[in-house]
Amino acid sequence: MSKRSDHHSASFSTYGRRGFFRRLFASLLFVPWLSTRVKRWRRGSPTPKGFSSPPLLKRKSRVVIVRNPQVIAEGGKIDTRILKEMLWEGVKAACEKPTTSQAWQSLFSPDDVVGIKVNCLAGSGLSSHRELADAIAEGLKSAGVKEEYIIIWDKTNRDLERAGFSINTGKKGVKCVGTNALEGGYEPEPTILGAVGSCFSTILTKYTSAQVSVPVLKDHDLAGVSIALKNFYGAIHNPNKYHDNNCDPYIAEVNSHPDIKKKVRLVICDALVVQYHGGPSYKAKGAWDYRGVLVSLDPVALDAVGARIIEDKRREMGLPSLAQVGRPPKHIATAGKMGLGVDNLEEIEIVRI
Repeated sequence: MSKRSDHHSASFSTYGRRGFFRRLFASLLFVPWLSTRVKRWRRGSPTPKGFSSPPLLKRKSRVVIVRNPQVIAEGGKIDTRILKEMLWEGVKAACEKPTTSQAWQSLFSPDDVVGIKVNCLAGSGLSSHRELADAIAEGLKSAGVKEEYIIIWDKTNRDLERAGFSINTGKKGVKCVGTNALEGGYEPEPTILGAVGSCFSTILTKYTSAQVSVPVLKDHDLAGVSIALKNFYGAIHNPNKYHDNNCDPYIAEVNSHPDIKKKVRLVICDALVVQYHGGPSYKAKGAWDYRGVLVSLDPVALDAVGARIIEDKRREMGLPSLAQVGRPPKHIATAGKMGLGVDNLEEIEIVRI
């Protein structure tokens, strides 16, 4: 374990749940009422008691695609019942478990503090849906995680609110907050990862033991695609610095951070609406009601499959490939070479539901 990773584990043990909520808002703090059981965490032992799932990349790379044409009702309203059923089936298949509760319990423990990292930069038209985040929180609760230990988060409160989320910094309920609203929201010193030097959100590094990544399936005008790997550009203070050369190798290097590698246990990609051209902002002309979710334990594999979905749709619509327009998603292969997951489609099991 690196010295930086040791520091993060020690910080979580020192501050824990109590510290997170004490430092959350300068004006409206979470009061220090939370359980002290997180003190079980010790340096070099970042896995909570009772969690026995094998490390992420020792599992078989499987990407589950679940689609239902009825999930978006008339007027664009999300059918929450159908969406939850889609999520349940996807998580069961990704974890290869017979029941929903067994699937969630194989990944999360009642001892966990879980961050749900959504992607809200594009506003209400092309962000992680609140309904999906709510369903994920329900799944976490089925694994014994108390709702007050679940934190929906992104870079800013403004982005979250524009995407339809309600900020919650009170004692009760699932929390929702942007890193920018925290006192000490970013690490005081940058972490150096290859060519990247960034201060990471303390929601990731200090105050959560596990993460669910909830990206959106979309085209990106520089990186080619913005899916699971690029979702964690929302966890650094200076993402604007890392967009040269199609964001390669920077996206992969950000994801090599030890707290991302160790804490991201599940990726649930919001593909209800897919931006196959014109992204990363929402443009109706290049948007597609795909009406699906993608679920995987391997973010690289999910990105490889997601990129293929976008490429296939572009070809169907008579558009050139991403490589032909000078923005191939090179970061996916780079992440594969760095051992962050499997990028070869021939080595990925794709399950369609």
